[in-house]
Amino acid sequence: MANSRPWKVSIRPGRSSKSFGTLSAQDKKPNIFILAANEDVRNHILEICEKNNYHAVVATDLEDLVRQTKRPRSVIVLLDYEMVTSYGARIYSRINVGCPECSVILLCDQANREFIKEAMELGAYASILAPYEEWEVLTMIRNIITGRKRRRAKKSR
Repeated sequence: MANSRPWKVSIRPGRSSKSFGTLSAQDKKPNIFILAANEDVRNHILEICEKNNYHAVVATDLEDLVRQTKRPRSVIVLLDYEMVTSYGARIYSRINVGCPECSVILLCDQANREFIKEAMELGAYASILAPYEEWEVLTMIRNIITGRKRRRAKKSR
């Protein structure tokens, strides 16, 4: 007897069960993109996402990210400060124009904290300081998924 319970079907994570007429849990999750120049940071964030069943995609550069994020679903972009250094502050406007619904999380270390204020003023959702603890990354992702409001800097008059 090959399968004594034919109603129990194993579906591999990340695969869609659209043939059953409903969306799998993976289809309801946001698309997570990592745009990080630092390979160690990129691998660390990717590992955290995979370990917690979030499918993350590494974008090779800003143009690749903008091209891939032109989708109607919610998108989370984890961006390291080295990419901001490479592209300048315009990186935020390029991401926002290409994907207005994107939530950008800046990954920054203590030595480069000056990028945080700029990121928040230019529409980033939040920032996380190194060493990028798993609970911090997951908390930010979950806050975005549950629709918690962004904290925007108040403009002075």
